[in-house]
Amino acid sequence: MQKKLEKCSSTYINVTNGLDKNFFKDEIGQVDKLWTEYLIWDKGTYRSDIELNKLNWSKNLSWSAKKSFATILSIFDATEKNANETMRKNFGILMLKWIDTYFNQLFPSEKATNEIPKFLYYGPIKKNEVYFLIYISMLGCDVLYINPTEDKEFFRIDAKNIYSKLIEYDKKINTIDFDKINAPEKVIKGQIIPPKAIQTIDIIPEIKNEKREKSYEELAKLSSSVVMIKIYDDNLATCGGGSGVVIDGDGTIVTNFHVVKGGSTFGIIFENNENESIFARLIKVNQDTDLALLKIDYKTEPIPINGKGTLNRGQQIVAIGSPLGLMNTISDGIVAGFRNIKDEKFIQITAPISPGSSGGALLDRYGYLVGITAAGYLEGQNLNLAIPSSQLMLLINKY
Repeated sequence: MQKKLEKCSSTYINVTNGLDKNFFKDEIGQVDKLWTEYLIWDKGTYRSDIELNKLNWSKNLSWSAKKSFATILSIFDATEKNANETMRKNFGILMLKWIDTYFNQLFPSEKATNEIPKFLYYGPIKKNEVYFLIYISMLGCDVLYINPTEDKEFFRIDAKNIYSKLIEYDKKINTIDFDKINAPEKVIKGQIIPPKAIQTIDIIPEIKNEKREKSYEELAKLSSSVVMIKIYDDNLATCGGGSGVVIDGDGTIVTNFHVVKGGSTFGIIFENNENESIFARLIKVNQDTDLALLKIDYKTEPIPINGKGTLNRGQQIVAIGSPLGLMNTISDGIVAGFRNIKDEKFIQITAPISPGSSGGALLDRYGYLVGITAAGYLEGQNLNLAIPSSQLMLLINKY
């Protein structure tokens, strides 16, 4: 396995003696400054993704990497309930140190390829190292952690295997030191962009307590983050179309699987730029929930997701999509009910939607994305359905 990993074209790192904990003198002040900048955002009253992205960190550190850092801090806070501010700071600074050490090695370029970086950790693991392995897996890195002895820390932090898949051997096997068969630690450099808005990045915005219902005029302005999608076959002939919603600041778009199914090339049109000049690549799908994720090299304001909130029957909603190619048509209605169809969950709505609306945004009156419209999902049925945003979060956060 070791020899095969060294020969693979992906970036590859192996660690056999724990993650690097040695700080150079100039690193201490630098990392402490980064932590101070993060705390200003973390303790602020308005913790928006846009403000997070403005943190003056490494130019190679993507928005997704910053967002995942905030997510891993929230996981730490939820798990280490007895940790004080000093312990939290030490954890944050160590994470930033490891990000600085390993991030650019794992993700050396923003140039897209089909390669996924590999990270192998062998032997006993410390608590903070567990969190770092979860962090890089959030960014799309394949992580293999091998421990021939009893492991308590990983089982404690990820007891329900939310972030990992556990494989155990019941019988004892003869082992030898990994270092004796292990080549010197090195990185095989390659070009890689991790599938950022798709993997385990928690992009649920903080829902503020003082929520205010938006006017229809305010909700209509969110259409700048809803796109029209054109589907082309291998011969670049148009073979379909639909809608999509920008869900993060790094160019990730959600749509329906049935919209992109059978397509080879995907053209993206924004409301404020009807010249089709942006092309997307398909990065993840779930046929069962009829969802797909596209990625574009274009940054724009996303629509925040309410992946934790609940909807009520009779609640007002707004749908934005491009029915029959009519760019970003806005319709309103209420939640008519909640349906289980073919073992999948749907929101039934009264807002008018038609073919072409598929993959569009279903918003609550606060401007949060609560579903993805799925017009035409059931042939021959006059039902207006949407896929709950909770299903979208499963697609984003699960492998």
